[in-house]
Order: sequence, then C-alpha cells, then structure tokens
Amino acid sequence: MAKKLFHGDPAPDFTLATPHGVELSLHASLRKGPAVLEFIRGTWDPAARERITELAGAKERIEDLGGNLLIVSCEDPGSAGSYLDAGTCPFSLLADPAFEASQVFCVFQKFSWGAVNVARPASFIIDRCGFLRYCHTGSSPLDAAPLDELLGSLRSLRDEEDRTGSTGDDQEDSSPPASSSRRE
Repeated sequence: MAKKLFHGDPAPDFTLATPHGVELSLHASLRKGPAVLEFIRGTWDPAARERITELAGAKERIEDLGGNLLIVSCEDPGSAGSYLDAGTCPFSLLADPAFEASQVFCVFQKFSWGAVNVARPASFIIDRCGFLRYCHTGSSPLDAAPLDELLGSLRSLRDEEDRTGSTGDDQEDSSPPASSSRRE
C-alpha cells in the first residue's frame, strides 16, 4: 500500500496537461503563490461536479488569500475537455490519464465505488516553498475537505507569510524541495 502524505512533507512535483494541451508543473505554479490542489474522481462524477461548483463559488476568496487552485482528474483529456467546453470550471483542470499525480500524492484507487482507476477526493495546500501545509484525503467519494477548513488553512498560511515577510519573491529562482520518503 502507498504511503500517506502528511503536513510538513515536501510536495511531490508533477507535470500534467489541461484537456486543451497546456502543460502545467505543480512546482512552477508555486511562483504565483500557494497551490490549492484538489483531486476529483472525474468530471463525470456528480460529487466531483458539486465540489467544482462549491470551489467556483469560493474562487474570489481563494484568490484573495493568495491561493492558486489546481484540480486534477484521473480521466481522459477528451471527456474532461467536454466538461470544460461547457464553461463549468473556472480553474485549471489537469487531466491525469496515466495516474501520475494521483499516485505520487497517494490518492489513487484502482477500485472505488462504481468506478476504477480514480483518485480519492483529496485536498492539499502547498506553500510557496513546496511543503504540504494542509492534507485531507477522503474516505469515500463524498468525503471532500470542508471548504471553511480549507479556507482557514489558506488564511493561516497567508497570515504567517505576512508576519514573517516571506512571500517567496526572494526564492524566485530556487526550486521547491525534491520529494522525500521519510514516512512509510
């Protein structure tokens, strides 16, 4: 069984493409600010669609707190693209058809309720230095991180950056840490 990631662990890097072919690297996205990384089962899943709608309603609050939302879906770029073409997701949606990101974040499920090869619903906040500051992995397809909890963690991170004066600007040319395997 894959290990679990914890608060304080270095976030594994990955590069995935949007359904329209634009490649995005997690660590490169940290230059914009902390990443709010959300794994969904697929855009075909009603609970995942509800989660996207919930996050879309909080888009302004997430951005006001400095967050950059990335949604990862274990599905073919074509089906995710159809969902995007309907104008239903105002965030970066990344297709993970080979399950690369879901595996390195330890949320991949070979078999799940009514589906195979999907990610567990999961939320992570990664600070500008590449460390996990919030981790929630759902135990069922309906178990998403409470939005207030996610926003509270992002707010705490912003407040910490304000207190220390650390915005990551001084680290523009440095890369986040490489992934480690310190926990089994």
